[in-house]
Amino acid sequence: MNKGVILMNFLAIDFETANSSRASICSIGIVIVENGLIKEEIHTYIDPEDEFTYFNTVIHGITEDMVQGAPTFKEYWPEFKRMIENKVLIAHNASFDMSAMRYALDIINEPYAEFTYGCSYVFSKKVWPTLFNHKLSTVADHLGISFKHHDALEDARAAALVTLAALETSGTDSLVELSDMHNLQLGLHRTDKYSPAGARKRKKSMKVPTRKVDKSHPFFNASVVFTGKLQSMTRGEASQIVLNCGGVCKSNVTRNTGYLVIGDYDLTSFTEVFASVKMQKVEELINKGYPIKVLGENDFLKMVT
Repeated sequence: MNKGVILMNFLAIDFETANSSRASICSIGIVIVENGLIKEEIHTYIDPEDEFTYFNTVIHGITEDMVQGAPTFKEYWPEFKRMIENKVLIAHNASFDMSAMRYALDIINEPYAEFTYGCSYVFSKKVWPTLFNHKLSTVADHLGISFKHHDALEDARAAALVTLAALETSGTDSLVELSDMHNLQLGLHRTDKYSPAGARKRKKSMKVPTRKVDKSHPFFNASVVFTGKLQSMTRGEASQIVLNCGGVCKSNVTRNTGYLVIGDYDLTSFTEVFASVKMQKVEELINKGYPIKVLGENDFLKMVT
C-alpha cells in the first residue's frame, strides 16, 4: 500500500444512556467508513423505557420529551444488527459501548451479534503516548478534529477519524496490523461468548459451558443478578457457579429476575449509604408483587456449597 492510503472498512458507533444503567440506551450514532472514507452517517434516538436522570441529561442534553415516538432498543435491534453483523466496529472506550449493547440485549433476551471490534482509545494510547490523557476530546483536539462531545453521532464520527489517523500515522491499513504492531488484540463478539479489545492476554474467551445440572437446585432456570463487590470470590467465579447450577446471570434487574446477590461489604453498609440502582429496582419490583429474593454473599455461598 502507498503510505497515507487507507483501504479499511469499519463502522464507528457510540451510545448515550438515560441514566446510570448501561442498558438505558437513548441515542445511537453510527458512522460507516469504506476504503478509509466516511460514506454514511446514521443517528437515531432510542426510547429507553426508563427514567432520565439529571446528571445524564446535563452531559448529553437528551430529555424524555426528545425520545417520544423513537423506537425502543428491541424495535431498533433488527436494523442495527443487520448493519453490524460480521463487520468491524470501532468505539472510543469501547468497553462501555460493548457492555451497554450486551446489557440491552440481555434485557430483551436476544443473543449477541457476531462482529469484531477495536477501541480508538486503546489505539490512541499506543500511537500518541505523550498526550496527557486519551479522552476523545483530548485526542481530537490534538488531531484538529472539531466535534460536539457527548452527541452520539459526533462522537462516533470523531472515533472514526481518530482511528483513521492512527492507521495513517502507523503506516498500516488494517486494524489487525495496527493491533499486531502494538501487541494489542481486537475484541470478538459471538452469539454465546465475547472477548475484550485491548492488551493481548492469555485468558480464553468466556463461554457458557454445557453440562448436566441438578434440576432441583434453587438456581436452576433462575435469573441471577450480582451487585456490589464480593469478598470470597470474583464476580466471574460467582457467575460460573450459577451457570453450573443451571441458572443464568444477567447484568440488570428485570421482572424475570429471581435472585439479587449483594456483596457482604455492600450489604452491611446498605442501611446507611449503599443504594445501588439494582437494589432500588428490586425494591420497586418487590413492592409490585414480583417474587425476587435478595441474598447476602454468605447466604449465596450456603446455597452453592
